[in-house]
Amino acid sequence: MLLLSDTFKYSILAVMLLAIVLAYWKGRNAVSANGQSLAWTQVPLIAFLTVSVGPSAVAILIYLGYKLGLLQPGPKGYHFSIFVTGLPLDFAAMNWGFVALYLTCRLLPNFGSARLAMWLSTIAMSFVNVPLFFLAPEMVSNVFDAGQGIGVVQAMLSMPVWFGPYPKFLDPDSVIGFLVFAPLAPMPFLGLVGWLAGQFVGRAASSPKRKTVRS
Repeated sequence: MLLLSDTFKYSILAVMLLAIVLAYWKGRNAVSANGQSLAWTQVPLIAFLTVSVGPSAVAILIYLGYKLGLLQPGPKGYHFSIFVTGLPLDFAAMNWGFVALYLTCRLLPNFGSARLAMWLSTIAMSFVNVPLFFLAPEMVSNVFDAGQGIGVVQAMLSMPVWFGPYPKFLDPDSVIGFLVFAPLAPMPFLGLVGWLAGQFVGRAASSPKRKTVRS
């Protein structure tokens, strides 16, 4: 997913919020096939909130550390920039894959090895988000071009994993191109890989058990 305009970003966030409400509402009456708790279906939502708000929370702690004299700011000083309050929305839009995973787990908790697939998918997407936390010092930096580093990291994590040319109708700036390339951004792409890997491993592990039961 490429960097988005404010209107498009807010539209995506609205759809994501609607999906979360729908997943929670529809998943309330879901029952596990083995009778175990379905609390694990909440993990993607917790991870989503952590990676969206976490970097700004760290930035606030750093700012307070500077303010209280517990930390030493850089030579250019520090200030509470708009990045601290604005970036959580950007990071949330970038991490729509967690919402898709939450929706899937809440509505289809018994689909294959959904629990294992959820963990592998969540870990994969969370790992890609680690660089966002290292942006925290830059959010409260008073350096003139502090936002450039943040923009570069956002762009790198939003660029689709695509090599080679593409047809004109798949221009990433078009709606069709966006829908095609959005799942190829690093976070949702690795999340999908983790989900498929979890399903494969789970089925491979359950096959010997099925054979034993039949025999």
